[in-house]
Amino acid sequence: MAEFESRGAKVAGVVVDPVATNAELARNADLAFPILSDPDLQMIDAYGFRHVAAHDGKDIALSASVLIDGDGIVRWTSVTRNVRVRPDPGEALAAIDRLGAARP
Repeated sequence: MAEFESRGAKVAGVVVDPVATNAELARNADLAFPILSDPDLQMIDAYGFRHVAAHDGKDIALSASVLIDGDGIVRWTSVTRNVRVRPDPGEALAAIDRLGAARP
């Protein structure tokens, strides 16, 4: 988290679970970032990350990591159907560094 913060990046999770469930998860896991609730899949659909009938027949979000710049433009993504697969944090940090290097 310190590496992301040192680059001015903000980290958040977005899931379909209710706010209370997310708050409990964040508290129990001692997360240093918020878990946001999108029960209607509005944001998830806006980015094309709906995983249809994936959890007990219910739609959820695909496992995705997304880098969005200050102008709201998606600059990097890592998407998988396997919730246990996550990109190495170094991949996201490298994408942030490339974005920073591209700015005048």
